[in-house]
Parts: sequence; structure tokens; C-alpha cells
Amino acid sequence: MTSVRPRRVAAALRRLRRRFGFDGNPLRRDVDRRQRAVGMGAAAAFAIAAPPACASAASLSYGAGVHAEHAESAAHHRITARVTGIEEQSGEQRYSYARLAWTTPDGQAHTAVVPAGRKTTPGTARRIWVDDRGEKTPRPQDRADTVAGAVFAGAGAAGAAALPPLAVYLMVRRRCDRGREEMWDAAWARLDRPHIG
Repeated sequence: MTSVRPRRVAAALRRLRRRFGFDGNPLRRDVDRRQRAVGMGAAAAFAIAAPPACASAASLSYGAGVHAEHAESAAHHRITARVTGIEEQSGEQRYSYARLAWTTPDGQAHTAVVPAGRKTTPGTARRIWVDDRGEKTPRPQDRADTVAGAVFAGAGAAGAAALPPLAVYLMVRRRCDRGREEMWDAAWARLDRPHIG
């Protein structure tokens, strides 16, 4: 059992060497070597450009996210609202909504309608977020949102860094494929010529 796995790894490495042209195959043509060189150059360009682009984008996104955290946490407050009624909407699917009511510290009354769970009943207390005017608002951005945004920004920057080298490689590969087709046509044409003598 243990000897099978090393053989599989060795076979996979041999296939990888052949795939990237490191097997010293004498049948490889100059056009194949040029394509391999361009592919290696594109991979090297991506390896050089992607890390700083990824780190810069992630850092900028994280900094902006932390700033948004502080700004939103200062302008949003969590209060307790009471369910004053349940509204049901029938159709293909049945939906329940809870009408909430709360009073801000300055004495103003506010209401809002939100989706309700099956166990929601009138008089139930629900914690909600409100802004400085006392209006219901989505929860403020937290650290998990900031980290997720930074991760997506870094991944997007890495993907953007990969596009130019990939485009160059695909253009060269297309030209190499055209050259290989022309070489095949020329070889078949030589075979089709009648031999004299």
C-alpha cells in the first residue's frame, strides 16, 4: 500500500515534466520550445507581480474597512424593540412579518416591518440596529466583514495581475499553433509529391 503512493507521485511528476517540456524529448520542435519559454516567462511575471498587488489591495481594503467599522459603530446603536403584531401574506408560499415598535431616548416613536419566524409572537422583544435618527438600519460593518472584504480584494488583485501574462501567453500559443499547422501541411505536401527515380 505504501509503495503504490510513491509510484503514483512519481508518475504524476513525470507527466508534469512532459507537460511543461522538461523531459528532454528530442521530438520537440523549436516552436514548442518557444511556447514553453513564453509560458515560463508568463508564470514568472505572475509570481513577481501578484504578491505585491494582492498585499496592496488587501491592505487598502482592510484599512477602509476598519474606518467604516468605526464610522458605522459611532452612528449605529442597538436597542430593544417590541413585536406589536404579526402580518401574514399568503400565496404560493406563506410569509409572516412582524411589526416592531420602539421609542428613541428623545421620546419619538418608530415602527418597522421585518420578516418573522414561526415562534415570533406579539410582545416578543427583538434587538435591532437604529441610526442617529432612530430609524431601523442594517447592522454596522464588523471585523469579519472587513477581513472578508480584504480577502476578496486581494484575490481580485491577484486575478487582475494574472490577466496580462495570460493574454500574452494565449496570443503566443495561438501563433505557435498556427505555425504547427503550417508545418504539418508542409510535411503532408512533401509526402504527397510523387517520388522520381
